[in-house]
Amino acid sequence: MGISHPYTRKLRVCCDSFKGKVISMKKEKTKMSRRKKVVIAVIAAVVAVAVVGGGIFYCTFFPNPLAKKISVSDISAGTMSVTGESNVLVAYFSLTNNRVYTADEMDAVSSASLKIEDGTGYGHAELLALAAQEVTGGDVFPIKVSDLYPETYGGAFDRHHSEMGTSLRPELTEHLKSVENYDTVIIIYPNWLSSMPLPVLSFLEEYDFSGKTIIPIATSQALGLGSGPEQIAAACPDAVVADGLSAKSEDSVKEFLTKAGLAK
Repeated sequence: MGISHPYTRKLRVCCDSFKGKVISMKKEKTKMSRRKKVVIAVIAAVVAVAVVGGGIFYCTFFPNPLAKKISVSDISAGTMSVTGESNVLVAYFSLTNNRVYTADEMDAVSSASLKIEDGTGYGHAELLALAAQEVTGGDVFPIKVSDLYPETYGGAFDRHHSEMGTSLRPELTEHLKSVENYDTVIIIYPNWLSSMPLPVLSFLEEYDFSGKTIIPIATSQALGLGSGPEQIAAACPDAVVADGLSAKSEDSVKEFLTKAGLAK
């Protein structure tokens, strides 16, 4: 057995100590890197909350400089134009015509479904219906409920969710004498929680649409048609449900219906 020199032993000890320090430094560096990532993540979260929260705070406590006030008396009660001379029916549901108004004025900018045209406030669905009428020359029929929806969107969606849970069919205030003369029925509706507002089903189930072509048009481009086409097919099993449109504007409706061969 060889005898290690004292200097060799000291050198080995120094090398082992150096290795230990290097490993320790690497571990510390890894910990610092992890801490850095955590800190960055926390900062990002705080910034996000600050931006969103700040935006909410600003919108809540400071007026919108672009806001346009409109008197509730200037909001359209709905467009009814039924002559019986057209073979196209445009039926639409708009929350604007079906909600409670407790204030004398509304902020058109903060209302997602209200647009001012020539001093009158229209819901988006109503404007799309008027655009469809302009192209097709069809009759226009507003779907209106007797029990109005709450004024706030949160309240309206809560009620819609409740109605969906019970499959309720809200009572309507307006009724057609007959749909016999119509070959094509255009249904315009907002996409609520990926489904149609149930008053639309109240309308569809009231009449016999057998053999007629039904075209769904949703007012929300981002959310699409939702389950609207399937709901229409279930309510009107003997009708033909055509390809629909998730409309982004009145012009998009005009173009869509023109391409469908429905221009007058």
